[in-house]
Amino acid sequence: MKLLPCLRDPQCELLLLRSCMGVAKLLFGLRTCQPHLMEDAVSRFDDGLRKAIEDIVVGGGPFFGDLQWRLASLPMRLGGLGLFSARDVGAYAFVASRAQSWELQDHILRNGGVAGLDPDYQQALERLNVSLPDLDIGGFSNKDTAPSKPQKTLANALFSKIAQGLGEAFDLSPRQKAVFECLKGPHAQEFLTVIPIEGLGQCMSAVEYRTILKYRLMIPMYPEDETCPICRKACMDKYGEHAVHCKELPGFKYRHDWVRDVLGDILRRAGISAKKEAPVNFLTDPMEGRSTLRPADLLVFGWAGGKHACVDLTGVSPLVGLRENGFVAGLAARKAESKKVDKHAKACAENQHVFIPFAFDTFGSLAPEAINFLTRVQQVIHSNCLTPRGQGFVFGRLGFAIQKGLAAQLVARLPSVLM
Repeated sequence: MKLLPCLRDPQCELLLLRSCMGVAKLLFGLRTCQPHLMEDAVSRFDDGLRKAIEDIVVGGGPFFGDLQWRLASLPMRLGGLGLFSARDVGAYAFVASRAQSWELQDHILRNGGVAGLDPDYQQALERLNVSLPDLDIGGFSNKDTAPSKPQKTLANALFSKIAQGLGEAFDLSPRQKAVFECLKGPHAQEFLTVIPIEGLGQCMSAVEYRTILKYRLMIPMYPEDETCPICRKACMDKYGEHAVHCKELPGFKYRHDWVRDVLGDILRRAGISAKKEAPVNFLTDPMEGRSTLRPADLLVFGWAGGKHACVDLTGVSPLVGLRENGFVAGLAARKAESKKVDKHAKACAENQHVFIPFAFDTFGSLAPEAINFLTRVQQVIHSNCLTPRGQGFVFGRLGFAIQKGLAAQLVARLPSVLM
């Protein structure tokens, strides 16, 4: 598989692979031919797909191994890049297609004397049972008991089994297990579906996008124990966790401001009146030891029952507490949300304002209140949009903004040889 020579933007290349060069090009053959007849085509296709993804992510560099290929070929809801392997799809496509078209087959062959299961289908069921030994496939032996959406049923079962066995298959370290769980967080992969639009800030340089993909696929980027070139105080780690936490610009304050600006623009385009860095006379930080007035990141006018809403953004690393027992993915964002509520909710209520904590982590996963807020914004946009395609605009764009801010932190600390 060879990509267009003029297309060297990793974001565009991934979208191209997913939309027109992915497994969909082979899906008709997988659905209409017995799996064993497609083995050679499947192998050739997957070899080409893996080489294409490897070129996009590391550009011929090292560290793209079987683990990275496995992650890339998982569905996005399970923490992958959504670039399906033909071998995975081939495990269930033939059976799903036959089960889905059972009534049509009976209608066409009603006068041909053909009834019951044919040998091809029986053989495909046996092969499927090898891939999914824990799944009761008895229902697929009868048209009256076959599920209404067989392909979705089998795909969910197969990929869930693969995801659950990832730790054993690759002997993952605690950090790798934690990252994989974080990638499955709510809306963590939304940015992957964003269409590049310069006017909306939905573009990254090739270096930035590759760096984000490396960070998520757990590919080493930095020499260990070298001093951070920005703060000159701490040592770098190979996966970039110091770069995520470094306070020197571009740091998390830069990411916070970028996400705030994009969120403000989303509200403006939705027709929701809001002001960035709006001064209010009651938001204080009790940790300062004195009553220091601070502005709201976003003040949304007339948000709930005529009351204005103070939206307070906070970004955290989801890997906080990784060295402690009982790590739970998404807990860091929920704790940050709770702290914000304890700090500001009462003061807002006393002054006839609504307080909305907007917590997110570096992988783009959102805390519950942030999801509720964006869901309502999305509903406003959808009510004013003539096509359902606008429904994913809010979460996708916000997720891309989080990753773009993170990319600036990571790229600023990369060795010059990797730029």
